[in-house]
Amino acid sequence: MKKQSTTIISFILLIIIAIFAVANTASVEVNLLFAKFRSPLILLILICFLIGALIIYLFSLSSHLKQDKELKNLRETKADPKRLAKLERQNKELLKENEALKAENDRLKKAAIKQEGAPVDSSKGE
Repeated sequence: MKKQSTTIISFILLIIIAIFAVANTASVEVNLLFAKFRSPLILLILICFLIGALIIYLFSLSSHLKQDKELKNLRETKADPKRLAKLERQNKELLKENEALKAENDRLKKAAIKQEGAPVDSSKGE
């Protein structure tokens, strides 16, 4: 939809510029530093319009190229579903191992405290 509205607006602006150019058909003198010449105003308006359009196109082209490069990089770094599933399984295994080590650590702490003869304080925990 955005592309359609942009196209419609572009055509409307083009028609307005064409009407403006046709309404200004007088011949004018153009002074370009060292050169002077006479040219129809319609021709100057259209040349200036085309130069402006070329500048806008070049700016949008550089932006478009940056977006294409970023999209290509994103597609290359897209996660492989098989690799992602493998990493998730490894994560679950490591979480289970972590819980087992925490339980073993708590058991060893309690055993060390019992050997010293001190009462067990279950409120201390790391």
